[in-house]
Amino acid sequence: MKRLFAAAVAALALTGCSAPYDDDGEYGAAGSLAGAAAPEEDATPVVVDTDLAGDDLVALAYLLRRPDVRVVAVTVAGTGLVGCDPGVDLVADLVHALGEGFVPVACGREEPAREWPAAWVETAEAAPGLPRLDTTFRPASEPAPLLLAELAMSYPELDVVALGPLTNLADLAERWPDDYARLGGIHVMGGAVDVPAIDGVAEWNAAADPAAFAAVLAGRVPVTVVPDDPIPSGTPEELVVGVVGAIATAAGDVPKRWDLATAAAFVEPGLAETRRGTWTVDDTGRLTRTGPGRTTVVTALDEAGLNASYASDFSG
Repeated sequence: MKRLFAAAVAALALTGCSAPYDDDGEYGAAGSLAGAAAPEEDATPVVVDTDLAGDDLVALAYLLRRPDVRVVAVTVAGTGLVGCDPGVDLVADLVHALGEGFVPVACGREEPAREWPAAWVETAEAAPGLPRLDTTFRPASEPAPLLLAELAMSYPELDVVALGPLTNLADLAERWPDDYARLGGIHVMGGAVDVPAIDGVAEWNAAADPAAFAAVLAGRVPVTVVPDDPIPSGTPEELVVGVVGAIATAAGDVPKRWDLATAAAFVEPGLAETRRGTWTVDDTGRLTRTGPGRTTVVTALDEAGLNASYASDFSG
């Protein structure tokens, strides 16, 4: 993700307002993008693990609005573009703008193996296009790996959609391996197979913490990886509605919608062609298949199907 993320973006002049919150890191209020259906009774429980760049925000909005998905928490990958501060505020502001319910937010450690370009971080923290609130919010008292462990016990076969570095999941596997093993699956945006490296990095989510990425690939939970290679280029014209449209257009000429495509491939797996195997990752984020195995890597995506899914989710 974000191999070529455009950093030169003008922030919008926005006004904020207060929103309810509590000391457990749950946020919610009325917002501007209406029409999302309430989660279905059998909706899939999901934790979104994210570093909250603009594309992550659009992907999180997509999942929050899906009636077949119940986002039970957001965990902030502090080794990614946006750390706990202002990451918690960005989640709260997005939930408010969407008019969604209460979402616990927890933070992980913030020690990337490779420092992100400063201009990318500055743009991501500014979150151009997202209406901002005056209130400063607090995360859940538990660190992200512990909250994941608790949720894994509460929700059998809990899925994690990981849109940033995999630090929180690797820490969960190391500290609470039995709870990690309860996860139903991990769906990752990260790594690159054949695309060329830029300035020594094949893909940033993997390169920011390659040890964590390797640990998850080698772990006890089924992993599906959407690498850079199959992500369609450009920003779909379907991203024109409400706060989602504001975020998408304010981001400028983003080469790909990495995280949004990954979220759509998670909820609609029929849009993806895949190859299973044992995969390794190097320090640049390069993925290599070394033989048979159970890790699934997406090799192609149905662009028309993705766009139809976006249009359905963000209409109204």
